[in-house]
Amino acid sequence: MLRLAIPLVLAELGWMTMAVVDTMMVGRQANSAEAIGAVSLGSILFMAVAIFGTGLMLGLDTLVSHSFGAGDVEDCHRSLVNGVYLSLGIAPVLMGLIRLMEPVLRSVGIQASVLNQTIPYLRALNWGMLPLLFYFVFRRYLQGMNHVRPVMFALVTANLVNLVGNWALIYGHLGLPRLGTVGSGWSTCIARTYMMSVLLAYALYYDHRYQTGLRVAERRPNFFRLWRLVQLGFPAAMQFGMEVGVFAVATTLIGKLGAVSLASHQVALNTVSLTYMVPLGISSAAAVRVGHSLGRDDAHGASRAGWTALALGTGFMTVMGILFLTVPQYIVRVSRRIRR
Repeated sequence: MLRLAIPLVLAELGWMTMAVVDTMMVGRQANSAEAIGAVSLGSILFMAVAIFGTGLMLGLDTLVSHSFGAGDVEDCHRSLVNGVYLSLGIAPVLMGLIRLMEPVLRSVGIQASVLNQTIPYLRALNWGMLPLLFYFVFRRYLQGMNHVRPVMFALVTANLVNLVGNWALIYGHLGLPRLGTVGSGWSTCIARTYMMSVLLAYALYYDHRYQTGLRVAERRPNFFRLWRLVQLGFPAAMQFGMEVGVFAVATTLIGKLGAVSLASHQVALNTVSLTYMVPLGISSAAAVRVGHSLGRDDAHGASRAGWTALALGTGFMTVMGILFLTVPQYIVRVSRRIRR
């Protein structure tokens, strides 16, 4: 479990670190509280919608891992192709929902200096919706076949891309225009496109080297498989959407209290979210191991994998909960030093 989970945990931490990097980089501007508040509000609203789309892709964990466990790699390819079609279908809908949030934001009484940065930042993030969905499709496909190191590599290096992009686009380096907070949104969009490209390149490289048949896989959509992906992913998508939606509503309400309150909320939320990435990565590893076992008709192996993941995730989060309760002041001080 740990051999599979550790790269996925690092990938999830890398995913969350993007938001931390954005917060740190925009916080070095003169109007740091307003900038951090805008990134906080824009990021959580984007994720409240995008997380539904990424949740739909969780069905790929089941289909790909089952097929791979049964030795049917060709069926893994068919799931990948239909995951791409599903992304193409839902991306315009999700992007439209994000644009509909703009009049809502203008009507709830958020401080004008924060709102004037939030909306352009959110629009920039929105263009990264399709690359983000494609990234999750390729990720689920690769991890379902036990290829987790490329996923880790993509996210770790994407953070470097995002860091350089923030530095260049927020503050106008490398001959690029000084865009301020919206530059952070474009940087994140570019980093997500990079993540998708890395995993696509690896999938094609692996197919070329080992002749797995990906390039000659059926390219037409299979509506039965598309519906199966939706059936498997929709419950998780709804759960994720409601969970993040609660945070989005809370963040929007906190935005009415002013920029400093909103910036403080962002620091706390980033800290908590980082710890959550660990059991999330463990759960992804568990889904793959359970799927492989079921594909081999090994019910005992599937049960053992599930209980192992529950023990690891529960143990880690118990330790983190104790730390948050006993030494919160030290955690906040670390965040303050980073921002300075």
